[in-house]
Amino acid sequence: MSQTRKEPLAAGREVLTEGAACLTLAAEHLGEDFLAAAQHLANPESRTVVLGVGKSGHIGNKVVASLVSTGHRAVFIHPQEALHGDLAQARDATLAILLSHSGSTDELRVLAPSLRDLGAKIVTITAWRDCALAQASDWMIETRVEAEAGLHQLAPTSSSTTTLSLCDALMIASLNIRGFSPEEFRQFHPGGLLGRKLMKVREVMTPARRLPWLKPDDNIWQVLESITAGARGFALVSPTEPSSGLSLEEVGVISEGDIRRALADREGFASQTAGRMMTSGPDDNFG
Repeated sequence: MSQTRKEPLAAGREVLTEGAACLTLAAEHLGEDFLAAAQHLANPESRTVVLGVGKSGHIGNKVVASLVSTGHRAVFIHPQEALHGDLAQARDATLAILLSHSGSTDELRVLAPSLRDLGAKIVTITAWRDCALAQASDWMIETRVEAEAGLHQLAPTSSSTTTLSLCDALMIASLNIRGFSPEEFRQFHPGGLLGRKLMKVREVMTPARRLPWLKPDDNIWQVLESITAGARGFALVSPTEPSSGLSLEEVGVISEGDIRRALADREGFASQTAGRMMTSGPDDNFG
């Protein structure tokens, strides 16, 4: 906690160190309220609304993005807009997550009774459970942050970090209860690095029937035409059709390198056949 200017590296480390200490304290005080909220969130039929003002609102948007990406039905409602009609988005909500460091945000105090009237359970994430929103809440989760980190302790740092982490913790706890699988995650992430990491080989492999195929007696010009048209740098060789279920022992492969090596025999090149040029029994699985 600093009231005076510090060297930049020291100032940065102070924010991280104090933030880490706040996360440890919050983790140590998780209890029955956290568990009850996680179980409610984990219900397959749950519908969640998240509300917060200012920095809490930005955290709320991130929380909703994470919830939706893991299969939860969730929406962020800005409290000011909710006061003027957008509260209808909470009509089918089963859970409302209220984010307020002070625990006394005016808009949330007005909205809480209406959320309860709509049938939503309320979990409030705040600094201390002894706050104005406690009476309207079913469960309270405390950040237990007494002061912000850094110069003058004004900008939200430790409080926003801890609030966001508690929201992430709530989401992950619900996924453990639900038994969320990588396959479900992949369903909601078909693209990007995350999607690629979870892809199966069968999703990116080319089936054998779509590869360029030759017969052993095909001449060199047919070999060149097949490899060029296939645009893969190789062709496969077999006396039977690939759709008939070949074993590896029946398959040969000709690569562009094989063709270049065959060119060393300038006189015999024109008389080459696929069967003479191929490498028998490749080690790859073309099934």
